[in-house]
Amino acid sequence: MAEAPRLALVVHFHQPVDNLERVVARAARRCYLPFLEAIAGYPEVPFTLHYSGCLLAWLERLAPVVLERLRERVSAGQVELLGGGLEEPILASLPGLDRAAQIGRMASLLESWFGERPQGLWLAERVWEPDLASTLSRAGIQYTILDDSALKAAGVEEDQLGGVFVTEHQGLTVRVLAASRGLRYRIPYSPPKSVVGEMVASSPGRLSLYADDGEKFGEWPGTSRQVYRRRWLERFLERLREEAHGGRLRLVQAGEAARQGAPTPVQLPSSSYDEMMTWALPTPARHRLEVASAQLAASDPLQVAPHLRGVPWRGFQAKYPEVARLQQQMVRVSGVVSSHGNPEAAVAELHRGQCNCGYWHGTFGGAYLTFLRLGLWHHLIRAERIASRPRQWGVEVADLDGDGLPELRIFGPWGYATVDPQLGAQVVELVSWEAEANLVAVMGRHLEAYHLEGRAASAPTPALELAPLEAPSGVTASQPFDSGEVGALRDSVDGVAWDLPYEVVVLPTGASFSAVSDGVRLSKRLTATPSGLLASYRLERGGVPAAGLAVEVRACPFAPGRKADSLAARRFPGGVRVMQAGSTGRLAIKGHFDYRWERIVAVGSTLNGVERLVQGAAVSVAPLGAAGALEIELVPEVAEGARGRGRGAAPAAR
Repeated sequence: MAEAPRLALVVHFHQPVDNLERVVARAARRCYLPFLEAIAGYPEVPFTLHYSGCLLAWLERLAPVVLERLRERVSAGQVELLGGGLEEPILASLPGLDRAAQIGRMASLLESWFGERPQGLWLAERVWEPDLASTLSRAGIQYTILDDSALKAAGVEEDQLGGVFVTEHQGLTVRVLAASRGLRYRIPYSPPKSVVGEMVASSPGRLSLYADDGEKFGEWPGTSRQVYRRRWLERFLERLREEAHGGRLRLVQAGEAARQGAPTPVQLPSSSYDEMMTWALPTPARHRLEVASAQLAASDPLQVAPHLRGVPWRGFQAKYPEVARLQQQMVRVSGVVSSHGNPEAAVAELHRGQCNCGYWHGTFGGAYLTFLRLGLWHHLIRAERIASRPRQWGVEVADLDGDGLPELRIFGPWGYATVDPQLGAQVVELVSWEAEANLVAVMGRHLEAYHLEGRAASAPTPALELAPLEAPSGVTASQPFDSGEVGALRDSVDGVAWDLPYEVVVLPTGASFSAVSDGVRLSKRLTATPSGLLASYRLERGGVPAAGLAVEVRACPFAPGRKADSLAARRFPGGVRVMQAGSTGRLAIKGHFDYRWERIVAVGSTLNGVERLVQGAAVSVAPLGAAGALEIELVPEVAEGARGRGRGAAPAAR
């Protein structure tokens, strides 16, 4: 008798570090608890589940009943748990020591809480790079799961995807299972009968593997009604049980499937799921790829569609300079923590600062969500502050953003300012040690594919689950978009921004910068003071002081667990402050000047569709009268009530 086709169900649950509390609470109520209660009624249907460490910490604190239900399913043998990086990082983006430490901390946590050390690993966003094979092998991981598109890109044929694969790096190996893209789009949307029937009709012994986000079972828009009130999940589980009892389908956990049979060797390219690699492309290239994909979906006689793909996840660092800067900060702080002996508290904060969600943007990535991205800065700053004694004075010259050109870091007792001479000597980081925040980490208003008119007609296919969430927003290229990164102290002359290279002379506690354009000379001196960063300007035409200078300061204080909607700039006797409710710090711009301000609003794609998201405040400062000179000071301040405010600890092994 022929062996029945096999099915493995892998479900991944995650909420990012510093996500809005109400969002996580709603997911626990509408998704996490109902899912476990539903599968408990069908103990014959095995699952492989993954919960990120940051989500487990939240559940232990505020929804322990979910953990109790999970322990019951693990004890009953129905659920196999996958490991991963504790704080759900993109492992490929981390230094080697952090890769091993994140995996090890997660494995120890699962062993302590649930009694078993994981054999498999969930890759955050399924981001794969070839050297991960040795990383996972050294960590004791036997297998991982990748999208079938990664295998197809390596030349694996469709009829071979139902097996087990092995890949190596430097002689160390890890097994790989292929997750079905088709199942990812059909569950939980297509009728259970047709989904299960398709798997039953598979070739004998073939493994079908479903792997996707658990939030699709109640938290994604419309899924709570579909999955529970319309009983999709119950009908799906009932159908699986019937087919398994009848011998027409064999249900297995992913670990069992990975151990069976001789694996097929394969060398895999850098990859992620198809949508992620499309999102990582620059906007014009993304648009062209979507058009080409739509055409191939209609007609692909040479079957080249599996080899048409975007770029690996690291493309986000080229697409968004703000992400590149954050990534380089993470790598630098990792080195600081390591060089100071890896203090436990500093490592915990560093790992929180590596949570992936603020390092990219797709249909619902978090780079435009200020509370996520600024939260990463907070944890990285905190990690450095715990591990080392912060420098008090001086200037450091180094390539701090990975662009091959030097930046300057000016230190004061309050923190430091990072200045980019190639970008008009703008302040691209203003870090307050006491507030534990980067007060000028503002995401620019980048032109995205979903801003383009007529994009709906070129979307790959409206049937895909993510397409409705990125419907065109009505914002077009005529709206204000930034051409690149914009920091604080952005200089303008006669209304034109001087985003050009400045000459620089390094001084003991700062630097002087200058640029000349069309006979106009702009000089800027930045000096650390005991309280902040002093900027002194002089504008000249033909050597004579002249009018026409304006300076823009972009800022956004970090408010844990809050959107930036309450952001405001308010006049006070010494200048103007950028502040918001619940923030750990605020920025005072001191001096005598005229000013105006506005909120910086980017139109970003989120789980709820395209939304207007406040990124920060832009305060435009101009000299009083017709003077060609201006002096202002950027002063980081600790917000009222925030002094000494602590952050929660990571979940500890028990």
